[in-house]
Amino acid sequence: MADEFDFSELRNYLSGQIDLGEAELLLDEPWTLTRKPAISTATTARPAAPVAPHPVPPTPTAARPVPRNLPPQFPNSSAAAPADAPQAPIPDTTGFAPSLFGAVDAKATTISAANMPTERIVKRTASAFESVDSLDAFYDAIKGEAMYAREAALARYTGPAKPKLLFLLPAIKMAEAANISTTSTDVFFGTAVGQMLSRLFASLNIDQKDIGITYFFKSTERPLAPLLEAALRKMLTKELSFIQPEIMVTFGQPLFYQVFGKGKNFDDNAGTAMDFAGTKSVALVDPYLMVNDKQMKWLTWKVHIPRSGMFTIAAK
Repeated sequence: MADEFDFSELRNYLSGQIDLGEAELLLDEPWTLTRKPAISTATTARPAAPVAPHPVPPTPTAARPVPRNLPPQFPNSSAAAPADAPQAPIPDTTGFAPSLFGAVDAKATTISAANMPTERIVKRTASAFESVDSLDAFYDAIKGEAMYAREAALARYTGPAKPKLLFLLPAIKMAEAANISTTSTDVFFGTAVGQMLSRLFASLNIDQKDIGITYFFKSTERPLAPLLEAALRKMLTKELSFIQPEIMVTFGQPLFYQVFGKGKNFDDNAGTAMDFAGTKSVALVDPYLMVNDKQMKWLTWKVHIPRSGMFTIAAK
């Protein structure tokens, strides 16, 4: 039939229906099959003469196998077994013991309770710092964590209780490591970076005495593995529950991704109002780079600070 009819008209019709789409589908378009032009007999090769089939001797009746008990699906079979002949069962080769063309035996497919897989129970061990009830106890608890086990001292929070502003820095600089155990913000604000930030936020009606300082990694700066970053975020959440700042400011692009994750872009979110563990937060550029870069100072003052909507410029 494929050689006899020309399907080009049907093909064009169906292609047009596809182009119309489902909303404009037409079901009453006529189409007909047309026969292809007859092929000239002059150019048609003459078929070869038929070859007589080789006679096959009939199989003796006695040698033909007699079918065994057929299922009731074939009631008109002429080769039914004699009524008095024993009916041999059909061997099971499937492993499910079904009857021929019948349902699967439910008993054969049931898995015994002894062979059922045991339920895997994952026990999560809470860290010691998660159950402490004070900031000092928190620092004592994290000192026992593996990441801080070899540290001689940790950089603790310095500043007032419930500060208006909390500076979150990545880690303490090597030049400032000698004062890692200090309990005063004077050491940080005595540096060039600290003085610049003090003047910046004084212009936003936030005095130095209302600013607290803490570190994401409470030792000297070093590269951190992603697993450590996740643990440090959990520690920061607990630490913030004790410090209770009104606003937290993070500094620098690497710290932004460590705190807020890789799902947000720093350039798009720097200066915007965000939230971390229920604390209002804003991300600014690295102050150690800003202190010597006028362009970054302009970007912070003219773009990021106004974008956040959290600060009011002091009247002069």
